[in-house]
Amino acid sequence: MPAMLTRARAWVRRILFWLTPASKTSIEQIPDAARDHALVLAVTKPTNIPRWKQLRYAGRVLNQTERKILIISLGLFGIFGVCALAISAANHLVAIPAQGGTFTEAIIGEPQAINPIDAPANDADADLSSLIYSGLFRMKGMDVVPDLAKSYEWSPDGKVLTVKLQPDAKFHNSELVQAEDVQFTIESIQDTARSSLLAPLFRGVKVDVVDDSTVQFTLDQPDATFMTALTVGIVPSDLWQDIPASSARLASLNLKPIGSGPYVVKSFTRDNYGVIRSYTLELNEKYYGLKPHIKTLTFQFYPDRQSAEDALKSDLVDAVSFIPSDESEKFHSAARWHSVALEIPQQTIAFFNLKDKTLSDQKIRQALIAGVNRQDFLAPYGGLAAVADAPYPFLSASSTFDLDGARKLLEESGWVVPSNDAVRVYQKSDPKKPSPQPTSTPSSTKLTLSIMVPDEPVLLKVADVLKRQWSLLGAQVEVKPMDARLLLKKSSSERDAQVVLWNVLLRPDQDLFPIWWSGQAAQGGMNFSGLADKEIDNLIEKTGSATSTQMLEKSRADLATAILKRSPALFLTRPFYTYVISSRVKGVNDSMRLARPGDRFQDIGQWYIKTGLRWK
Repeated sequence: MPAMLTRARAWVRRILFWLTPASKTSIEQIPDAARDHALVLAVTKPTNIPRWKQLRYAGRVLNQTERKILIISLGLFGIFGVCALAISAANHLVAIPAQGGTFTEAIIGEPQAINPIDAPANDADADLSSLIYSGLFRMKGMDVVPDLAKSYEWSPDGKVLTVKLQPDAKFHNSELVQAEDVQFTIESIQDTARSSLLAPLFRGVKVDVVDDSTVQFTLDQPDATFMTALTVGIVPSDLWQDIPASSARLASLNLKPIGSGPYVVKSFTRDNYGVIRSYTLELNEKYYGLKPHIKTLTFQFYPDRQSAEDALKSDLVDAVSFIPSDESEKFHSAARWHSVALEIPQQTIAFFNLKDKTLSDQKIRQALIAGVNRQDFLAPYGGLAAVADAPYPFLSASSTFDLDGARKLLEESGWVVPSNDAVRVYQKSDPKKPSPQPTSTPSSTKLTLSIMVPDEPVLLKVADVLKRQWSLLGAQVEVKPMDARLLLKKSSSERDAQVVLWNVLLRPDQDLFPIWWSGQAAQGGMNFSGLADKEIDNLIEKTGSATSTQMLEKSRADLATAILKRSPALFLTRPFYTYVISSRVKGVNDSMRLARPGDRFQDIGQWYIKTGLRWK
């Protein structure tokens, strides 16, 4: 150790030369006139840049003050250099999404059959299926874009669709997705023993395998919306084909599903009662499409909305979806959450019973529609809604609010305001002989309306606004809240409701058949108004057989005009829902237009939690 210190001291003396001489004087410290003379000449020449050998003598040439100035100058130079480097880095280094992180969402309910054939019956199944499985096409907003399909082509008559599959698309078990898997999936949906809710979408459809990567669909009539049905996830036929259709929902593949989507099942947990509590999905490294940045997704299942929201407030989960507008305000002010507005093809509609004695008069229905200011119905939703005035949610009819015109229509129909009451009474009118203003008596026929509404907070507020506005027209309005299932029975089976206020959710293809087809006006149908019109039926058929997007849009516009002309219902609002997500999750849009709830993950490839740096 002493030897090492001695060598270190000697090394420092040779370089800096200002240390105290050791007991043994070095050769360089022996006075030498020639060397001193050379040193003086080297230092005093102003035109020469000092060499390293000259800088070695700086300690002996500079005095103490000059040394301090030199040290301070070098320090400032270093500081300014670091600052310049930092500024340059700030201008050129950008944060970019990086792979990694875990996203946890609370879902209300419990998985039962995680497969795309049966998933529509349960929201929890549908959410998981949308990430585990992939279809020939997928929804992007309300539009259909290719997914497993590499290319597709329609025949000139619009009845045959040929689809080529992605050559590198594989299931999670590393098997290629082939045309036989597509054929098996569609035929399983068509199997009556399977009782799939998707079966009506494939009625009359024949599926043929052209080759391993080509599948062909033959329709009995043209249908421009058929590709919407082909967003259903494809299942691996070799794993499902030996499972009987009658027991398919009991298969273990429903718990450990294998698809071709961007995420693969890693694990799931159950409690002591066998209830599934969570599912964990991991990024599918073999995914053929754009790989998401988030590596792990965890879904926690809760029995009700309140417990899910409590988990979000306690930071046990990162997100809760489809929070109603009356509950979303509590999450708006907190910086740790990001609120996303979810738009789905849903409308709040007041259906008029056309068989009701009062509402059978179209002028009265027209008056009830014209006398409503739709802007007032946004308040119950806290502004999280849009005005809807047409049968299609995303189509506007440019309706106008005309209170005076509405009152005039009621007068023309014989409903007049009595001298002693604000509620209109019916009075037969004679065009040749003006009638005096009547007086309301116990025997008078009053303009009374009853609104049946599900016992839900927001819809009750909407009904109250409707009651207030119709009261200004001179109607006596009663709001009757009841259980949604009972209301559905009274509206569709018993048909004794006068006005039904209901939230109608259309399918992704926005088919109006279930709502306005004449056959749906029979017992058990969803045509609450009881509208039976041959022209509307023909237009619904024409819409369903459109062979191009242009034809489809025109058919829908004609159908909407025809329905509005008959005034069977009052279209009020298109409510939004809120998707509350932790602020640590980036890349999420402020609003999403979804064809169905599970499509909220349609842009999950843009979401990220981890970040990295890149020089630009």
